[in-house]
Amino acid sequence: MKHILRACCVLAIGCTPRDEPATRDTSGSTTGAVTVAPIVSGQEIYIDSVTPTNPLTVQGRARTFENTVQVRARDANGGIITEVFETSVGEMGHHNPYVAPIWLIRDPGSHVTVEAFESSAMDGSVRSLTSQQVAIPAARTTLTLMFGDDCTSSAPFTRDVPPTEAVARLLVEMMVAGPDDREKGAGASHPFPRGSRVNSVVLRDGELTVDFNERLQNVGGSCAAQAIRESVTQTLARLPAVKRVVITAAGSKELALQP
Repeated sequence: MKHILRACCVLAIGCTPRDEPATRDTSGSTTGAVTVAPIVSGQEIYIDSVTPTNPLTVQGRARTFENTVQVRARDANGGIITEVFETSVGEMGHHNPYVAPIWLIRDPGSHVTVEAFESSAMDGSVRSLTSQQVAIPAARTTLTLMFGDDCTSSAPFTRDVPPTEAVARLLVEMMVAGPDDREKGAGASHPFPRGSRVNSVVLRDGELTVDFNERLQNVGGSCAAQAIRESVTQTLARLPAVKRVVITAAGSKELALQP
């Protein structure tokens, strides 16, 4: 029985859900298998499927400079929720497959619009934009974030978001993205340096290890380092299965959150 409960905790807190691939048909709905659209002359990027879960899983093909693809989701009002940079896999010059997880870090409304594109190497302008609108189920869950108002103190803030099996990962993604306008108005700060990303969130025997990218090895001051540590630790320690939170950066505990 203990083993069963432990496995459930790992699924609920530390893992990204396993999604069956979905695909767009001519009506814009989704089905259970990916149908790849034929290549159209002049079209460089395709979105072949989007799962309406949290995170969204966007699958497509792209023929872009250095195989880079940017994928973002807009809420029902057109505001950007999350934007990620991915790399398609294959020989340059071909329409290669890419997969992009898009975390819904706030309430998106009734639907999202997923956009895939590349930025011009010359001037940064958007090129080869393609999009797909996806309906989001109405279910929401309320999560609590601890955002700091100075170096050492923090306060709770709640958000309603589409539910997920990977609660801890979603919470960390929300913290890295920072407080929204309402939360900023109430005094919440955003100590994470620009370029911060989450590599992994793993729960094992009550210990939750959060690994960030190398940007979290030097955060620009002792105040920022302390604020990040307090925010992450206090937010995740509220989860029932978590007994201890460990923060690493590019796999290193010793190098993480250096001032």
